[in-house]
Amino acid sequence: MATYQYITKGGPISVVGIPDAGESWNRAPDLPGDPRWRSWPIHITVPTAYQGSGKEVDVRLCFEEALAVVHNCVRPGVNPKCDQYFLDLGKDRRPDMRRSLTDLLSYKLIFYRYGADSVADDFKGGGKIAVTSETLWDNNVNRYAIISIDSHSARSPVSLAATIVHELAHCAGAPGRPEDAKWAGMSKDQRAPYFGAENALKVCGMFPQYNPDIYGEIQDRFTRAMNIRPA
Repeated sequence: MATYQYITKGGPISVVGIPDAGESWNRAPDLPGDPRWRSWPIHITVPTAYQGSGKEVDVRLCFEEALAVVHNCVRPGVNPKCDQYFLDLGKDRRPDMRRSLTDLLSYKLIFYRYGADSVADDFKGGGKIAVTSETLWDNNVNRYAIISIDSHSARSPVSLAATIVHELAHCAGAPGRPEDAKWAGMSKDQRAPYFGAENALKVCGMFPQYNPDIYGEIQDRFTRAMNIRPA
């Protein structure tokens, strides 16, 4: 039987819905009807119309291997510009509130599933890969982040790792694009900052997963207390 050693530098993770995955703050969503607060099953099956088709994914192992990939991004000498890029994303913050990717990997990371009641319904849509992930909450003082990730991203550890890097870039300060009307009237140069989260993949060595068409979009920031245990 596999032993799931979640790989963080001092900050445990919780994959919500999976027994014994993380600490006791692995709890039910506070808005059960909201698609951003679904729990993860033990396994998901990737349909035949998708990349990685027909494969049963062990969700805990997928997160473990994905985090190993993310940690490799900041291994000494691998991607020397990666941590600095994350710090630069927070250039408008106070210096003590800026975070590198290495810093963020020491946080408590809480992962919800973004999707339908049934995981099988998450993959409906004719084989088109749709990525819908969201940083629901991050707190640089208490050092935790709550991230909602769709089932499509968990089709492989590498895909999941890319999504985690993108979302952690939002925690570091990458902005979300404005509303549609304003976005439509912006020039390419004006839009450039909103690709900051996805550009993190390129800077941190995840070239095959980088998609220049993906921008960051932050719909809202939740202010409800999530009953996170103090460090």
